[in-house]
Amino acid sequence: MTQNRLRLLAAFLPALMLGTTLYAQDNASDEPLVGDPDRGKIVFQRIGYCVECHGWAGDGRTGRSPRAPDAGASLRDTAMFAEDLVTVVRCGRPGTQMPHFDGAAYRDDRCYGLTMDDFGPDEIGPIRGKTFREQDADNVVAYLQQSMIGLGAPNYEECAAYFGDSADRACAYLQDN
Repeated sequence: MTQNRLRLLAAFLPALMLGTTLYAQDNASDEPLVGDPDRGKIVFQRIGYCVECHGWAGDGRTGRSPRAPDAGASLRDTAMFAEDLVTVVRCGRPGTQMPHFDGAAYRDDRCYGLTMDDFGPDEIGPIRGKTFREQDADNVVAYLQQSMIGLGAPNYEECAAYFGDSADRACAYLQDN
């Protein structure tokens, strides 16, 4: 049963994400903010280390760590609703490098209806990230809504807002664009 349930989930999750993309609003950032974007920026940068895989610009390329195992999904292009993004932050994406940040994830079936018992020894189960305060998943999503989702290619102003006092050095490559 474990193998079959995971195969179903593996087949279902991409369809769920695609379905969410197809039926989402034209610009998911038009949804009301779900948390505090200022706190979300801190979580994105220094608590969850989201920047390592997604990059400072959230496009999965710009400014991501070369040590990151894989490029993260583009958060700028997502059309997922805020509620779905919060679920991904809390529960991660089993079978991928996206970790979960809910300390109780997979202890019960709050994440995609799965528990750790549903993952066999040869399967890539959920990767645990640093545990967030419960509200911090909402805060990260509010930051994404405000600073990344639907904004197109990153520009100097966004870079300067991200890096603050060190923007002259960190964002110089964007000044001519």
